[in-house]
Amino acid sequence: MELLLEYGLHVAATLLITLIGVLGTYLTLQLSKTAQLKNINDAQKELIRAAKITVEELQQTLVGELKAASEDGKLSQQEIAQLRQKLLEKTAEKLSAPASALLAAACVDVEALILGVGESWIERLKQQAAAA
Repeated sequence: MELLLEYGLHVAATLLITLIGVLGTYLTLQLSKTAQLKNINDAQKELIRAAKITVEELQQTLVGELKAASEDGKLSQQEIAQLRQKLLEKTAEKLSAPASALLAAACVDVEALILGVGESWIERLKQQAAAA
C-alpha cells in the first residue's frame, strides 16, 4: 500500500511540475505577443510622425512654389502624383531600420499608411489655414 501511495505522489508531483511548465510557457507566449503588439504600435506611431513631418516639409518647400507657378493656383494631377511619391520616399528615409523591418514583418501596408496619414494631415492643415 505504501508503495502505491509513494508511486501516486511521484506521478502527481511529475504532473504538477509539467503543468507549471506548460502554464509558464503559455504565459511567456502571451507576454511575448503583447510586447510584440506594443512594438508594432510604436513603429506605426514613428511612421505617422515621420509622415506628418514630411507633409509639412513638402508644404513649405514645394507645394507653395508649384501652386504659385500654376495659372489657377492649384496642383495638377501629375504634380499631386509626384508629391505623393516624394512623401513616400522622404517618409521612408526618416523611418528607422528596426521600425521599418518590424512593420514589414507584421505585414503592415506602409505605403497606404503613409498616404492615409498624409492626406489626413493635409486636410487638417487646410482646415487650420481656413480658420486662421
